[in-house]
Amino acid sequence: MAGSLSYVELGVIHKISGGETKYLQTAYPKPKILMSYLFSFMHIFAIRPGIISAVLQSAAQYSWFTINGRRYDEVVYLLIITIIYHMINNRWANYINQSLAVIKLITYSIIALAGIYRLASNWSVSRFNWEHPINGDTNISAYSSSILLIMFNSLDEFRKPGKKLIFSNSISVGIVTLMCICPQESISNNNNIVETIAATFFYRLFGKSVVVVRLFTALIVLSVIGTAAAGVWSGSKVIVAAATSDFFPKYSKELRTWNQYFNTPINALLLQFIWCSFIILFVGSSFTITSFTLFSTFSMYSYWIFYFATCIGLLLIRRNKKNELKKKQFDMNDKELNETSSLFSNITREYKVPLPFAIIFILAGLFILVFSFVVNVECPKDSKPNCDLREKTAQQLAPILISYGFLFVALTCWYSFYYWWGSIKDQREAAVMRIADENEKPYDFN
Repeated sequence: MAGSLSYVELGVIHKISGGETKYLQTAYPKPKILMSYLFSFMHIFAIRPGIISAVLQSAAQYSWFTINGRRYDEVVYLLIITIIYHMINNRWANYINQSLAVIKLITYSIIALAGIYRLASNWSVSRFNWEHPINGDTNISAYSSSILLIMFNSLDEFRKPGKKLIFSNSISVGIVTLMCICPQESISNNNNIVETIAATFFYRLFGKSVVVVRLFTALIVLSVIGTAAAGVWSGSKVIVAAATSDFFPKYSKELRTWNQYFNTPINALLLQFIWCSFIILFVGSSFTITSFTLFSTFSMYSYWIFYFATCIGLLLIRRNKKNELKKKQFDMNDKELNETSSLFSNITREYKVPLPFAIIFILAGLFILVFSFVVNVECPKDSKPNCDLREKTAQQLAPILISYGFLFVALTCWYSFYYWWGSIKDQREAAVMRIADENEKPYDFN
């Protein structure tokens, strides 16, 4: 909730164009677009592909269970399907995505109503579950790793954002909180590892009918693909926007170009497909932890780096606005102050998240970024003598190290493009100007 309300204030400040890129650009104008470039790079190459890969990993499990009654991971073919229909036609891609969103809404509504019915019809068991919720964990690293996987939705643009964002975000966070505190004994007691969690849940909710369970897992597949499709489409637009800002020297023209016949950013979609496939096939298969945990953790940890920086940036924006206001007031005479008093009054009445909330969000980000490095590994009791705790620790830390690896590459690219390559271009231009000046000088034949 603290983070959501902090983003409300940022949305109020940037009424026309939101998003972390703009927020960071406003908060950290120097060094030259460093923070906004780092976020754009990480969003394109780490955060968005990681989320898409993790979501499609779940869709692959559900789809295989729907067909064969057991779990199996086959992700790339779902990515191919999603990318292809986005390439073919912009209008039909929107229709398909909207249809998938409707299916998702209907599916979740049915599940929610069925859950309420089961809750009321079997109150003796339900009451016990509510009185004995999820067992806690005193391991501090478990909290940081769990929070990494709990994300509030990105903010959209609203009219009167100061009012509507507070209302909508509060409801969203409340719903997510309610879902997180619901008892989960039915799921945790399951021992059939070949089933997905959704299948186990539907068995408990709708009885032992295999047909009903597979029907709802199929609906879950469509819902999850819809989520991935929204990520693919918005990710391609981010690539186009970055290319328009010349974030990809030498290749920006190709990546920002839309195909005239299909009216789709084919090159951006193709780049996204190649990169997501690389992450799924090579990065995901290089570690012993599950692919979903790997993808979701490194993408969410990368996002939390910028959540932390953005909330600190919010306080910097406040300070800068306050200093600018004082400077304007100091430079004005009494007549100008009276004429603009209403303007200053409106500025000061803009929504501001209470300072304790912003501090809580900053401390939460610091907690996650630091204590995610604290991992608890141990060898199984029936393990062989060659169990290597250092290797297990490295596997658990792999998603975080991948995040910082991407961040280092982003920092290197920023320095190369905006300083090293820029200095070379300046030297070449200076040399050309010097040669031109020498050629324009009149020759002295005496």
